[in-house]
Amino acid sequence: KAREERTSETVMSGATTTQKNTTFQGKPLQDVANLTDVPGVGPKSAGKLVEANIDTPIKLMGQFMVLGCAETKMTSWLEDVAELRNAEAKKVTEGLAEKAAVLVTR
Repeated sequence: KAREERTSETVMSGATTTQKNTTFQGKPLQDVANLTDVPGVGPKSAGKLVEANIDTPIKLMGQFMVLGCAETKMTSWLEDVAELRNAEAKKVTEGLAEKAAVLVTR
């Protein structure tokens, strides 16, 4: 029974991330009010980003664009400068990359 509960929590956690990404992708960037509205960013990660002078979703997207929309570079920047864990950094980067694909024509 404990195993079923853990599996259920994992599924719910994944659904929450998917829902958060769907909401993030469905809004214009200027309407995304908080860093915690970005997929992969929770309260702790938001605090770390603020310490790195990234205090809005627009600034976070700007950093991604400054890095040439390069996912590997952004993931590394999030890990090195904002001190996010690899899994969080990847989720954030994936969400930004998906959003940037709509905003920027390559």
